[in-house]
Amino acid sequence: MRLADALRIQGGEAWALVGAGGKSSAMARLGRELGGEFLVLLTTTTRLAAEQSSLADRHLIVERRGQLEEQLAARGALLVTGPARGAEGKWTAPGEEVLARLRHLATEREAILLIEADGARGRSLKAPAEHEPVVPPWVDGVVVVAGLDALGEGLDSPRVHRPGRVQAVLGAVERVGPQEMARLLTAEAGGLKGVPHGAAVRLLLTHAGPAPCRQGGREVARLALREGRVRAVVLAELGQEDPALEVRSRVAGLVLAAGAGRRLAADKLLMPWRGEPLLAHALRAAHQAGLEPIIVVASERVAAARARLRFPGLRWVLNPHPERGQSSSLRLGLGALPEGAQAVVVLLGDMPLVTAELIRALVARHSVTLAPVVAPLAGARRGNPVLFDRVTFEDLARVEGDRGGRAIFPRFPPVFVPADERVLFDVDSEEDYRRLLGMGGGGRGS
Repeated sequence: MRLADALRIQGGEAWALVGAGGKSSAMARLGRELGGEFLVLLTTTTRLAAEQSSLADRHLIVERRGQLEEQLAARGALLVTGPARGAEGKWTAPGEEVLARLRHLATEREAILLIEADGARGRSLKAPAEHEPVVPPWVDGVVVVAGLDALGEGLDSPRVHRPGRVQAVLGAVERVGPQEMARLLTAEAGGLKGVPHGAAVRLLLTHAGPAPCRQGGREVARLALREGRVRAVVLAELGQEDPALEVRSRVAGLVLAAGAGRRLAADKLLMPWRGEPLLAHALRAAHQAGLEPIIVVASERVAAARARLRFPGLRWVLNPHPERGQSSSLRLGLGALPEGAQAVVVLLGDMPLVTAELIRALVARHSVTLAPVVAPLAGARRGNPVLFDRVTFEDLARVEGDRGGRAIFPRFPPVFVPADERVLFDVDSEEDYRRLLGMGGGGRGS
């Protein structure tokens, strides 16, 4: 997967990169990936080493704003700095007026502005000094970078920059484990220092190629995603042809539970199976799979029975007009998703055979593809539940009538994961319910 796709960087945006572990390499990589489609402007708010003039195809040294427009092309990567100064000959940051013009150009021309906002002297992990990072207040997002090769290292390791500052954030620690790295990267005095309010935050964990580093990175991601400001965590090996190996993010659940069940004598979602309401089985699968939050769009009758359906992380949304079809529940559920949700798994409340294992398989496939739609496939037939990436949310919200997510498949063809025939079974009639009872469990009186 391309790094630009994993970080969800789009034309017209400005992003700052902070931290350690490969910021300059990440910027160069993004310039190469995006330069064929966009004008990519690379710059700094601090200083760059002399050899970093090779970050882009061209290097423009600007001392006044008027020099900028003369050098702009339609696309490609352009490094913009001030002149070299000091004994080490480091490239300085362009002035504030030039930086503001770069921001304007990114918006005006649908260009991309990437800003290296601090330094790390080539180390893999750091905590910022008093004077850094220098993140402009108008950036759209911040990428916090760290190298997973620092896991297991002591604070005196050459991979750790400013160990005293790291210790001030973490306290007395002997080694940097996943928990310590996650705490450092999500601390207000650590990775989130200077991040403007409202800017999207994504973590980039580099050196994720070796299996132990990858596994450690997954744990860092799991812990870091508890911090509400972190939208996603990208595990990457910047030297590979496809550098982004996995994207760990918040995936919510959306359980549609407002169907009228007109072909059954009772409200089918409250009919018992294995000692509890039918709906409980879908809710349990969503919870065990780690979906969070789980939005339940319910009819009045189902919502009134929610005391029998207690699972952590549930958020109930009432659909007062279920007769308007499945699309009405879909819109209500999408509207209740938290802003940070990067994808949602849509489950049907009348499918009690869906497993947490299947949901985790959908999420895992999404993490290595960021496919807009991921669905199970049993033989040649598509089943449920289905994962929808956030790029599909606007289209989903426009679906009307008694249709669900399949209405957008012509625009977003699904990527499939193999599944068995349980993904095709729903309880839609008395015959279906009798078949379900034959699989074990109590009936209406249990």
